[in-house]
Formats: sequence, structure tokens, C-alpha cells
Amino acid sequence: MKRVFLILCICALGSGLFANGQQDRGKQQEVPLTGSLISSTPLEFTYFNIFNNMPFNPEWPVFKASAENTNVYLKGVASQSSSDEQSAFNLMITAGDLPDIIGYRDISKLESLGREGGLIPLNDLIAEHAPDLQRILDENPDYLKAATSLDGNIYVVPKFMEVDVAMGYFIRTDWLKKLNLEVPQTIDELYDALTAFKTQDPNGNGKADEIPYFRRNSDGNLWNLFHMWDAASSFDVKDGNIVYGPMEEEFKLAMKTLAKWYKEGLIDPEIFTRGLGARDVMLGQDIGGFTHDWFGSTANYNTKLADTIEGFEFRPMIPVKNQNGERVEKSARCHGPGWGISSSCEDPVTVIKYFNYFFTPEGHKLINYGIEGETYTLDGNKPVYTDKVMNSDKTALATLRGYGVQYRIGMVQDFAYEKAWLNEIAAEGMQMYIDGGYVKREIPTSDGYILLKYTPEQEREYLRIMSQIENYTLEMIQKWLMGSSDFEADYPSYVRKLKDKGIEKAIEINQAAFDVYNGL
Repeated sequence: MKRVFLILCICALGSGLFANGQQDRGKQQEVPLTGSLISSTPLEFTYFNIFNNMPFNPEWPVFKASAENTNVYLKGVASQSSSDEQSAFNLMITAGDLPDIIGYRDISKLESLGREGGLIPLNDLIAEHAPDLQRILDENPDYLKAATSLDGNIYVVPKFMEVDVAMGYFIRTDWLKKLNLEVPQTIDELYDALTAFKTQDPNGNGKADEIPYFRRNSDGNLWNLFHMWDAASSFDVKDGNIVYGPMEEEFKLAMKTLAKWYKEGLIDPEIFTRGLGARDVMLGQDIGGFTHDWFGSTANYNTKLADTIEGFEFRPMIPVKNQNGERVEKSARCHGPGWGISSSCEDPVTVIKYFNYFFTPEGHKLINYGIEGETYTLDGNKPVYTDKVMNSDKTALATLRGYGVQYRIGMVQDFAYEKAWLNEIAAEGMQMYIDGGYVKREIPTSDGYILLKYTPEQEREYLRIMSQIENYTLEMIQKWLMGSSDFEADYPSYVRKLKDKGIEKAIEINQAAFDVYNGL
């Protein structure tokens, strides 16, 4: 009996200890989360994205900080040596091994993936677990429209933009002063100024080496020059209707004029091959006179070259008046792709909470400005970048991107982030374009991709058609500019071939998508 009693006591004690242990574990799981913590234990999720040839790197300080703050860690699945985003994305989709989180440059591809089941709808998850993101969508109908797919679901949390202004025209104002010329106000005045740059030796070296117009051209196109005539090298909006720019009268006028300018040496003879280093070469060698580029990075050359080129001034100018007396700038920021949650993700609730973090005040500052005290300080509510950013051997933007700032994720891009590193000249130029209302954006685009909403059937047909047309148009633009094809003689044949390749159907598809976009 004593043995039985002893065994029963031991069992009761063990049961009590087990029950207490279970209660302790339950209490541990129920410990309230403090600060920005999303999980009491570290959680890791896989993530695909390659932005501006930069595969996601979890070692960037911004994402290390977000991990420390939330206990949610991201593991990049794209190789750090990979720069071909499209190939890497297609390979991932074909393999069918989807990571937890996916970002890509073309939001229509992501939404299509969502409608096919590769990404999950986020509407209910956002409503239940992402209050800061939900508030942003509720307060900004334009943001909600950008995020909503054709079927009414949100598959992607976009990168929302606060301001339209992106790029503008710059001209060598020191050359204008030397030649007693004013800043051009019309296309004819611009032509006269570029001709003077070519023929009157404004750099004063006794050589006819000036390149009046240059561009950091990596796409083989002339879209920013076409804009001066309110023309387009792709789809455009005219009187509320979608048109294919190269079939319009404005394009014909622009193309004939630019071919004449090229023949006269006013356009860089290597415009299609010089590449992204053109700005460094043209300005650094004191031979470039006029371009169209990003305000921030271009204005920095006024400081960069101040000690090497006497009197150097490269200032922004408003768009010249076109043939209709209008000033038009079509390169505008647009709400772009962000990221979505794949159907392979086993814990979408935690991921949507992590997405929401970047819409909280803490996450918003982190993704927009970097690490407080290291990349920026606050003067009241105004971010001020540190010497580490402003006095780096790189541009301020390149330095910030090395921290993971402004990576392509779901967020609101705060215009203050850019104002903080713009020099006075760049800020002045952006304000000129904002105040003048020159920016004209009717079709949403990002990185050259139209961000309209297509049904799967529309998208398949559209891509099939445009895979033939885009390269053909680009080839002909280059031939016409360089004189290897006579524009007047060949243009009718070009239009016939466009129609044979299905351009009218592509216009019809884009019109339907544009109508949906405006009605969403």
C-alpha cells in the first residue's frame, strides 16, 4: 500500500509539473508584443526581388533594422550576381518554386500571377491585420485604384508616389551667356542655341568638339525628345482616346525635325551606343550642352565640376513651347510595383503585418531615409542627411540605396526624402515643373511599362502583338534618325506593317484597359 501511495504521489506530482509547464508555455506565448514586434520569436520568409539590377540583400542596414524591430527576417532567393530581372522572374515562375514574398517591375505580371493563384488576395488580410496600410488606402482613392486588380482583389501592395515630377531638361547656361543667348523658350530658339553650341566653340578649346544634345541612353529610344512636340514613340492619349504615337502627326513632325538635327550634328552621333556613362563623359570633358535627365543627380555636376571647368553652369530649364504653344513634360513618376504574398507562404498573417510595418511612422522613416543618426537626423520633422550621405564619393542616392533605402517594396515614397538630398539647383528645377504644371501623365507607366489592367486574354494578345511591334518601331526610329532610311519614303510602308502586325487590335485592347483604369 505504501508503494502504491508513493507511486500515486509521484504521478500526481509529475502531472502537476506537466500542467504547470504547459501553463508557463501558454503564458510565454501570450506575452504581449511591445514596440514594433510582430512575433515573440524570430521568423524568416523568402523573398524575390531585383530592383535597378540590385537583387535583394538582407544585409542592407534598412532591412537588418526592420528585422530587429519586428522579429521578421527576409531571405533573398535571387542570386547576388543576377541582374537580369525578367529572366530570373520567368525562371522562378517556370520552376514553380515560389518564395513567400514576390516583387517584380511589372505590376500587371504580378496581378496576372495573382489571378492564376500564384499570389493570394490581400483585401481581407489588410482589413484585419494591416491598419496603417488600410488607412492609407482609405484616405487616398488614387492609391486604392493603383492597388486593385481587375477582379477587385489586391494582390500587390504598390510603391506609392507622393509627387509626379521626375525629370527635366538641362542646358549649359554658361555657354548661353558666352554666346549672348537667352534660355530657349521655343523649339526654334532651342534649334538656334544648339546650332550655336555646335558652330561657335563655346568651350573655347578651338575645336569643333561640342555635342549639343546628349542623353544617357540605355533603351535606344528618343522618347524625351519626341515629347517636345507632344509626340510619343509608344502609346499615348489624345482627346481622351488611346493612340499609338508613331502613327500620329506629332510624331511625323518630330521625327523629320530630329533627323535634320542629327544630320547637322546637333544630336550625339553615338546616342544609341554611348550608354549610361554619357553624362560623365559629355560634361566631364566639357563638350555636352543639353540633355534630359533626373533633377537630383544631374544638378550635382554643378558642384562636381566647379573646380575643373571654370564657370561651369548646367541649369534646369522648363520645356520649350511646342508647335501648339504648349510646354509638355511626359516623364512623370507613377505608383509602381511593390510586393505580394505567394500562395506558398504558410503564414500570410505575419507577412501582411510586416508589410504594414512600412506604413507605420517608424517603418516609413526607415525605408525613406535610412538609419536615424547614421544616414539622417531630424530637424523637427524635417530629415537632414548626414555627411556620410552628402559627402560620400558616390551620389547621395547611390549611398542611400546601398543602405536599402527606397527599395522596391510596398510603401509611400515621401517627397521629403528626395528634397533632403537635392541641391539648390535641383530643387529649383523641380519646383519650376511643379509650379508650371508641365507634367502630363495620362497613361500610368513605370520603368517603361504601361501599368494598365488587362484580363488574361487581353494580356496574352497584347504581348503577342507588341513583341513584334516594339522592336520594329525602335529599329525604324534609329534608322530614320541616322539617315539609313528615308522617313518620307518609308513611313507609309511602316504604318502598313504596323497594321499587318496588329497595332489596331493593340490600341483597342489598351483603350478598353484605359477605360477600366479611369472607371476603377
